[in-house]
Formats: sequence, C-alpha cells, structure tokens
Amino acid sequence: MQFGFGLHPKWLGNGTREQFLTPFKAAGLTDLEFTLHPGTDEWESMGALAEECARAGYPCHFHAPYQLPFTLSGFASNQRDAIQKMYAPALELVERLAEENHLVPSLIIHGATANASRAELRRDTEAFLTWVLSATRHARLMLENLPPKPGFTRTGESREEVLDIVRQFHHPRLAICWDLGHDYLLGYTELPDADFLRAVKHVHIHDINAAREDHFPLVFGTVPWQADLRALASVGFDGAVIMEINGYRARVVERLYERMVESFAMMRDVIAS
Repeated sequence: MQFGFGLHPKWLGNGTREQFLTPFKAAGLTDLEFTLHPGTDEWESMGALAEECARAGYPCHFHAPYQLPFTLSGFASNQRDAIQKMYAPALELVERLAEENHLVPSLIIHGATANASRAELRRDTEAFLTWVLSATRHARLMLENLPPKPGFTRTGESREEVLDIVRQFHHPRLAICWDLGHDYLLGYTELPDADFLRAVKHVHIHDINAAREDHFPLVFGTVPWQADLRALASVGFDGAVIMEINGYRARVVERLYERMVESFAMMRDVIAS
C-alpha cells in the first residue's frame, strides 16, 4: 500500500516542490495525483507540475476532468464527438507522461451526472469507459464512487453499481477508486464485502466536518478510515491511497500543513500495526 497526495500548484506557494513534499515523504508519502481540466486557467501550470514530478521519479496518477463543462452526459447519444474533443488533451498528457517516464498511472473517472435516468447515465458512463480504454494503453482506469448531489442522478452512487460496471467490463485496466469520504456520505456503515475490496485498486481518503463538508485532513474522526484501510490490507491491496484536500475549505483547520503531515503518519502507523 502506497500513500500519496493530490497535488496542485497552489499548494507550493512561493516554495519549491521538495520544500512542500519533504515532510510528507518523511511521514510516508510516495505517490502524487493531479486533477486535469484542459482549457482552464490551471491547465498549463498543472501539466507542468505533473511533468516535473514524473521526471523526478514520483509515481504519478491523474484525475480525469469532472468539473463543468466537462461531463459524460450524452456520450452514448448525441454528445460523443464534443465530449471526446474536450477530454482528449487530458488523455494525451497522461499517456505521454506514462510513456516517457515508464509510469503505470491510475486515471480516476467520475461517472455521468445529470438530471436524467439512471439507466441513461449508466449507458453514457459505459460508452465513455469503452472509448477511454481504446484511446489509452498505459492508464489504469478507476471508476470512482460518488456522493449524492441534490437535484441530480449520478452513476456510481452505490458500491453495488460501481462494482457491477467493473465486473461487466472484466477488463485488466478497469477497477474501482474507492473514495472513503464519499462512501460515508452515501450512508454506508458496514465494511464492503471481499468482492468489492478486491476490485479496489486506488483509494481517495479525506475527512468530513460536522456540516458534512468533505476533503479535510484526517482531523475530525468522522470517516472510519482506519477500519477501511485495514480491510483493504486484509485482501492484499497494493495500490495508492491518495489524500485529497480542498485547500480553500480546509484553511480553517489550525496548523493545516502540520495536520496534513500528521494524517500521513497516522495512515502509515495504522497499516504497520
């Protein structure tokens, strides 16, 4: 099991990459993840940072675009060409960095979200996954479980649906990204069964505050991440556990930087115990 961080250029501030990462590395960090949104203000800086980190030897993973206007809705019907055009630059960057730096990156994908039927959105998601599998050679696709979004239906709002899609494809480069915070927001109180756990090859970890806002360091004790990680270890999970922090939201946490480092140390200690 490897531990990593969802890195953004803003985390570095006026410092260097290694100034920011060294304390995390001392606490157990090895991997990094980058969220890609082509055509946005952060696209060039994010791509440059990902390239820099890949060349420096970090195992790098990537989150496919998911913020509007990026959407999978309509992919199986009349929006396929437009959606492919939007996503192509991100796929090309992932594949190039993988080829040049001998990476086997996870590529996290959110299923379709829209005010539409669950069946329609599942068709969109499955058609999109089929296309991405055909358009890539190195990336390992990870379909993520998603929390409820008021007014919308989302593919992946249950463990059962995510597992069913992955099983249906039965493809060696398609597995589950289990987001532990999303799992809590979906209302699960029991650990997944072994079939689900064995299909998990990538993990997102973060905590949730009293207002049910997510993507905080592991400071509230809301998400039962200790039991989750131990359950994954029991089935031989050897993927990356990526801590996703919303820097804007989490800035209210006192000693934020230190608490993030402490979170890595706690994860390491739980697995070692």
